[in-house]
Amino acid sequence: MWKCPLAQIEIPDQWLSPSSRTTIKFGELDSYLVDSSQFGFEPLLLNGMPMVYCYLPSMRGEDADSRHLNQFFHCEAEIRGSIGQLFPLIEGYIKALCRALSLMNNIVEKISTNPKQTRNAINSITAAAAFPRVSFDQACELLREHGGKGITELATHRRTITAEGEMRLADLLKLDTPFWITNYDRDQVPFYLKPDRRHPEKAINADLIFPPLDGGCFGGEIVGCGERQDAADELIESLARQGICPRPYEWYIELRRQPNYSTTSGFGLGIERFLAWALCRTNIRDVIAYPRLKNIMTYP
Repeated sequence: MWKCPLAQIEIPDQWLSPSSRTTIKFGELDSYLVDSSQFGFEPLLLNGMPMVYCYLPSMRGEDADSRHLNQFFHCEAEIRGSIGQLFPLIEGYIKALCRALSLMNNIVEKISTNPKQTRNAINSITAAAAFPRVSFDQACELLREHGGKGITELATHRRTITAEGEMRLADLLKLDTPFWITNYDRDQVPFYLKPDRRHPEKAINADLIFPPLDGGCFGGEIVGCGERQDAADELIESLARQGICPRPYEWYIELRRQPNYSTTSGFGLGIERFLAWALCRTNIRDVIAYPRLKNIMTYP
């Protein structure tokens, strides 16, 4: 057993075994890949910048399918502030992307499988004042009222809405703009998302769901966002709840103890997902120039 110096909790030995973490040999030292750009952005915000962002590739090891790539491009951003300040920023960004597409009508005509639907969606989004919101609990209840398909029950306070469920919700709500699902079950989201103090089993987070523009076309979650844990003790508790060793995250926990630390929030938008949705494609592979897929040789 190893005792975490930042909290009075003991860590099982199996959490510390070399096989439980992927290392990269960098010279004579072991190094690790960050989980996302967020972990690099949060320390930068200590310097007083209001926001940092990037457009970079991200990797995932699971099998690729019509919704997932092994290498995809992300727009990620982190701000100093709450999720309430993040919502209008994301919605403004989506509208800006749609306005940019509206200036490329000749390209849309050539590569969208349904240019009319693409144009209609662009117009609806740019004209919307704000995107509708539904809580995770409300979404689950609505799906249950209509047969329950699309919800995966893992345990108490551990439910997830599948991609099929997201599509079903879009159909049931009959919206012509993206909509937010907010406040997911706390233990089903990453440990760094802040729990709602009014409802401790809920996280302060949201996913932006895009209704498919045509039958069978791409849709579902394209943006994920959340408010970060801003208390060291609360962060350690979340790591323990999810069975994650806090040792590699000591530096991340320590950020919360710095005198110039303040709450941050951030989001990630899957660029290929947005393009697949906007162009009425059925498969995300149709919109990436250089696919990199597990067990498939690709060039360059």
